[in-house]
Amino acid sequence: MERLKFGIDYPMTLLLGIRRSGKSSLVKVLTKKERGIWIYLDLRKFESSTFISFKDLILELEKVINVSVPERLRKLFAGVRGVSIAGVNLRFKWGGEGKVEFSQILEKLSEISEKEGKRIVIIFDESQELRKLKGYNLLYPLAYAYDNLKIRFVFTGSEIGMVYDFLKLDNPKSPLYGRAYTEVTANPFSKEIATEFLRKGFEELDIKVEDRSLEDAVDTLGGLPGWLTYYGFTYIQERDHKRALKKTIETAVNLIREEFNNFLKGREEAKERYKTIMTVCTKGCRWGEAKNAIEAKEGTRIDDKRFTELLNNLVKASFLVKEGEVYKPADVMISVAFSS
Repeated sequence: MERLKFGIDYPMTLLLGIRRSGKSSLVKVLTKKERGIWIYLDLRKFESSTFISFKDLILELEKVINVSVPERLRKLFAGVRGVSIAGVNLRFKWGGEGKVEFSQILEKLSEISEKEGKRIVIIFDESQELRKLKGYNLLYPLAYAYDNLKIRFVFTGSEIGMVYDFLKLDNPKSPLYGRAYTEVTANPFSKEIATEFLRKGFEELDIKVEDRSLEDAVDTLGGLPGWLTYYGFTYIQERDHKRALKKTIETAVNLIREEFNNFLKGREEAKERYKTIMTVCTKGCRWGEAKNAIEAKEGTRIDDKRFTELLNNLVKASFLVKEGEVYKPADVMISVAFSS
């Protein structure tokens, strides 16, 4: 949390961590503790979409600004091209002649920040979804704002490699190349911290749960706050460890499979290959083992470069992590989802 607080004093912060690692919770705590105007774009709504249009982005920004920016400050947008005021709300013209420019919205927000003496932070939650933005390069206005405006940006991401692919921070041809940024990683809890997390949560509600049940939950679910929180919530309803754990596992498996299906959208031709890799790697696998499994299933040789691309895509999407020469599921529940 301290590093995240440090980061928002500067133009750009990356908050990264696999799914259910507590990134959104960290951001929400920060918005309550730190003064300022927080513009929070929840891009998870686009997870099942194959592309995002400029219209989608602008209308989402319009909705969030109307909620986050006080009415008296929204009136300062009067006169900005492509912006009209309907009652107390802003309306952004997203297409045709005289459409609003993303950079002009940022300029006005920067003016408000200076005028009010308030920090304005724009949060792109699950920012890897912005890779799907078609027909508009968001990196140019972001780079302009970084260099010239009083705006702070936070990019969160569960598909860590995909966030880097979107921002292109290490690509000399990218508008954001060479810009400094703060990177914060949300890691899973250790076994000890995860057990204490559950224990304290139950104690706050004056619920007594046996230590062996807490330890079994952590051993089964791992250290991600998301699964632990869901188990705790379910236990409160069920008042039975085994039923709560079973329900949590079922929910986790269904959710992971849904997320994997979203990942496969636009990758349908390689669908079976991706599934084979995940199945082979449930307990950990080497490059050659996964490649051999695909070739055995298809009865034909697969190009090394093409196979490596498939494997890297799963790592970038945080379904797999690479430890040394071994590829393994990023989360114990991912292993369960592809084992059953």
